[in-house]
This record gives sequence, C-alpha cells and structure tokens, in this order.
Amino acid sequence: MFMRVSTQFHQPIRTLALSVFPWLLALDAQAQLSGSAGIVSNYMYRGISLSADKPVARAAVNYDGTSGWFAGGQVVTGQLAVETHRSAQWSGYAGYAQRLPSGLSWETGVTAYAFPKNPNWNFREAFIGLAGDTLSARLHYSPDYLGLNERSLYGELNGGWVLTQRLQAFWHGGYYYSLDNARSNRSEARLGLATSYQAWRAQLSLDLVRLRGGTATDIYGKTSGGGGEVRHVIVLTVARAF
Repeated sequence: MFMRVSTQFHQPIRTLALSVFPWLLALDAQAQLSGSAGIVSNYMYRGISLSADKPVARAAVNYDGTSGWFAGGQVVTGQLAVETHRSAQWSGYAGYAQRLPSGLSWETGVTAYAFPKNPNWNFREAFIGLAGDTLSARLHYSPDYLGLNERSLYGELNGGWVLTQRLQAFWHGGYYYSLDNARSNRSEARLGLATSYQAWRAQLSLDLVRLRGGTATDIYGKTSGGGGEVRHVIVLTVARAF
C-alpha cells in the first residue's frame, strides 16, 4: 500500500501522493519530517473497506533523508468485517529512492502491517516502483497476505494533473492477484479531486472494485450479488498537516 518517492525527488509527482496515499497529506518538498492527522469517511484499501464502511481517524508521519532513504507510518482506527468494535491498525514502511538520468525516479522498500488485536493478520510486503512527472507504477509482493496463507502480487498505476492553483484531479488503478487462491483476485480504481488551503487538505473520490465471483474473504466480508459485480464507494478525506 505504501509507495513513496523521497521528497528530494517528490516534486514532479506531488499531485499524485494525495490521491493514492491520503495519509501523506503533509508532505513538503523541502521538509525532512512531516505528518498529518484527519478523518476519512471510509478507509478503503485496494478496493476493500478496512473500517466496515465507517469513518475512521488517521494519523501519519513521514521522514525523508537527504541521501534517498525514507521511512514512515500511520495508525488508523479501523474495523474489519469480522470485528465487533474498532481497533488500531498500524502500518509502516522504509525504503530507498533515486532519480535516473532520464528524469524518472525509482524506489524499493518494505512495508509492514500490524493488527494488535488480531496479530494473525499481520503481514509484510516488498515493493518496487518507477515514477515520472504525471505517472507512477508500483508492484508489491507479500509471501503471506493478511495471514491468509496466500502469496500475493499487487500492481498499480497512478496519475494526476493540476486543474487550477488549488484543485487537482487524480486517478488510480490496481489489480490484486493471489498466487494461491484465484477467488481473491480483484481489480479496483479510484477517481477524484483534491484541494488544499493553508495547512488543511481535502479530497473527494469515487472508489470502485470488482471482486472475482462477487465475494471477498471473511475478513473483508461479503459483497452483494455475484458474477463479479462492481461496487462503488464515495470517500471524503479531510486532514491537517503538521
């Protein structure tokens, strides 16, 4: 889920960070340490709600080193479908990024996800990525996704453009592929607008997901219908940088 280009290379794709990683709302191209705190109407992760379709509070921090190393993390008051109450969901990442002579930037790193109330769901991923001025691509691999005994690959493309001084448009597309359970495969997308005023940031997006066979795992819950029905969700994010 995490994919970061170090802030020393981040300026060309700054319009994309808000769309795909709302917890990085506080990024400043000149800062080494940044953060944000806010509210999300529905915490969507790769097309699936990790908050039982409820609003969540979220806080994040990010550090960028001058030599290309970066790290960060976030905590969310999430709630999976099988949970009866909210609990903290932690995630953190670390990696290295560099700019190529062509002007593109590449990065690689690892991400860890932790569910303190349900440690069996903890998992890790490795990622690689390539980013240009208006487009970025990433590939993630997990040897045991969400503790489901599934090796997984997740590929994504992200893009964005400036509409006005304060308004940006963005899009995201991703595909989750399980190497061990074809029923877990799914495609998802996000389209939206982002804006900012002083330290405040906001974005509104339409998230869509198509699950194979119309169902998800028990951890995610069930979707209505079958045959790969497309589900859509409107998501509002408001946060303040610090």
